[in-house]
Amino acid sequence: MRYVAWLILLLPLAACGSVGAGPSAILVLNNPTWDRVNVEAVITTSPNCDNRDAYVSTQEFVMTKNRTQRIEAPKAENICWRHDRNPNNPVAGVWSGWSRATMFPGQTFETEL
Repeated sequence: MRYVAWLILLLPLAACGSVGAGPSAILVLNNPTWDRVNVEAVITTSPNCDNRDAYVSTQEFVMTKNRTQRIEAPKAENICWRHDRNPNNPVAGVWSGWSRATMFPGQTFETEL
């Protein structure tokens, strides 16, 4: 009988910890176009992707064609990304303009480069 009482108390608590809940948000980038492209992604508290003082984190990575990259914003901050200005002939430090996703807690958003 004591175990049944514990089960009744713990079952509602277990339901509160469902997967996907929480303050983080996820952006899934897809590269459908280029064989290989350099990408810079920034998690920022500012709607201005050039405002470096608001950066939470930055990452640079290479994406191959038809592959995805997952970026998690721990507190659902904005996520900005850009790629080589000319992916077929990349020049270090020469980027496209920024793209930005305004994220919301628990959201998963998919988009293409």
